[in-house]
Amino acid sequence: MLHKRHYCLSHPKELVSLFCSDCEKAVCPRCAIGFHKSHDVTSIEEVYEHIKVKMEELKKKTESKIYSLKQSIVKIKNAERESDVESLTAKRKIQEMTERCINYLKERELELVKQVNQRCSCNDDVMKIQLTQIEENLTNLKEGQDFISAAFANWTEAEIVAIEDQMMGKLDELAEIETHKYTYPVSRTEFVDEGLTGLTDVIRALGSVISEERVKQAISALGLVSRENTKVWRRSSQDQRCATQQRV
Repeated sequence: MLHKRHYCLSHPKELVSLFCSDCEKAVCPRCAIGFHKSHDVTSIEEVYEHIKVKMEELKKKTESKIYSLKQSIVKIKNAERESDVESLTAKRKIQEMTERCINYLKERELELVKQVNQRCSCNDDVMKIQLTQIEENLTNLKEGQDFISAAFANWTEAEIVAIEDQMMGKLDELAEIETHKYTYPVSRTEFVDEGLTGLTDVIRALGSVISEERVKQAISALGLVSRENTKVWRRSSQDQRCATQQRV
């Protein structure tokens, strides 16, 4: 490689071929035996080779660092991609878990609605049975009154006297019909909004220290359909069914 020739400023016809370490400057041979006579003067080519070696070593070090930094960039980009994939996977799992929890809530909703429907159905049965009994007793009372009224209007005194015992027995039987026993034992259908606080606490810890099964258990206890008078109206319903069957 050709280098540009430099001439000494003090001796324009002389090439600078030496280097004064004390003054840290390039000099010509005339300067070296003059002003720089007592200084540490070395061949400029030797100094150049020394600098070149140092530069090569420095270059190798920098190249090693460049390679290391490039590898770090690759690792960071790979980690970034992995983080994105992990993030998407985590979000998908969270969505799936949330959907399952929503399904648990929907199942609980259906269960509670079913309880309400069952209660209403039982109440309907009780009311239908009592209504049937009341209508039957009302019909019997009206028929008894109509029979007696018709007898006194159309029969002779002898005919009425002849069936006095039957008529009085029928009147006594009708008089024995009880109307006060109909207490209408129908249970009220109420919903108690309970369990939300516990469920909220469980959901807040879901995915970290609380398992999904705990959430399912909390949801299964969510809400309460009231059960007041349940035994009363069921027993009454059964008793009245039996009474109806006996009359038949």
